Amino acid sequence: MEEIKCSLCEDTGWVETKGGVKKCACRYSEITEEIFRRMNIPKRYRDKEIENFYPEKKYGHQLILNRIEDYINSDDFLEGKGLFLVGPPGVGKTHLAVGVLKEFFKRKGIVGLFYDTRSLLFNLKASFDGLTSSREILEDVVEAPILVLDDLGSERLSDWARDILHYIIINRYNDLKPIIITSNIELKNKKKVEGDLLENTLEERMGQAIASRLSEMCEILPVKGKDRRGTALNEKNGAVK
Repeated sequence: MEEIKCSLCEDTGWVETKGGVKKCACRYSEITEEIFRRMNIPKRYRDKEIENFYPEKKYGHQLILNRIEDYINSDDFLEGKGLFLVGPPGVGKTHLAVGVLKEFFKRKGIVGLFYDTRSLLFNLKASFDGLTSSREILEDVVEAPILVLDDLGSERLSDWARDILHYIIINRYNDLKPIIITSNIELKNKKKVEGDLLENTLEERMGQAIASRLSEMCEILPVKGKDRRGTALNEKNGAVK
């Protein structure tokens, strides 16, 4: 007789509850190609996990991992709370963000959505040429139970791009839907120079109103370290961002 792997559902995939039946947690342990497609996770990052992010003690990575673990295990996301991972290129911000998305599916059965910010804006622009529906794309982004916006603020934004991002962030803020953001630039100024906004912050590029909302929505986690691309850490973890 074949050995039963799951003691909860006896490998049927379903467990009884007071309200009927629900999918067993064991069915979330493996992410299928269909789930990857629905989450829009790029192929380069599909092997990224929280557990295979190699922490470097001198950069305080274990503290970051501990805080991320606390976030995943909590119900903070139900109150619209997210994370803002900020640091230089190549330190592993996208690796961590994808790992969070995957853990939400494995532990809670929640199918989130990943978008590189520039790709999202490009796809929306293309929709005006009739290649796809901008309404469908925006609905997916606004309604996703948990959203990753990768590489936010990496370039100067046109008025159109700024309006689109404002629409997404404001709607998710109002509906208590969490955002996980990765960025190479700080959210807000730590100091002000003669009362003016410093350049190279999201506050300067997107405005104070949006920066204020994001600071309320997201816990800021600075990710420090060396560029892992093409290094020994890269060989251990695969490509990182």
